[in-house]
Amino acid sequence: MCQQLGKVTRVVDGDTYKILVNGKIITARITNIDAPELKQLSGIDSRNFVNDLINEHEVKIDSLGIDIYKRELVNVYIDNLRVDSIMVRNGWAWVYTAYCKDAMLTKCQASAINEQKGLWKCGVKNVCPPWLFRKYNFYYKQKYCCRCSSI
Repeated sequence: MCQQLGKVTRVVDGDTYKILVNGKIITARITNIDAPELKQLSGIDSRNFVNDLINEHEVKIDSLGIDIYKRELVNVYIDNLRVDSIMVRNGWAWVYTAYCKDAMLTKCQASAINEQKGLWKCGVKNVCPPWLFRKYNFYYKQKYCCRCSSI
């Protein structure tokens, strides 16, 4: 694991960012979380939340490897706080349980659910995790992923 400083130049979506590191722009995919897709309910809100938090700011990143899309897998810190925990605690991302077993993040998600923050505003039954949204066809997206009208 290699920690570096960088400046966020663009927030692509809730969990993918462009970061200037050592004079080179990298596409960074934050680990541990999965944020709503931009075409999904809360996707724009998730991106806007993290954009306000980190865009044009200096961040620390831990590079953990490269994914199949050639994005760097990273942990991101702003003011020594983990961006993944900020996103989850405020209800703008899920703990990506297929890849993350961090008990602290699970507690953050439980708090966001209990307080109906962010995408949890309409309750736990009215959200569609992005890993399902990406797999669903149009019919299932309409049936299971468009339930909350107050977001």
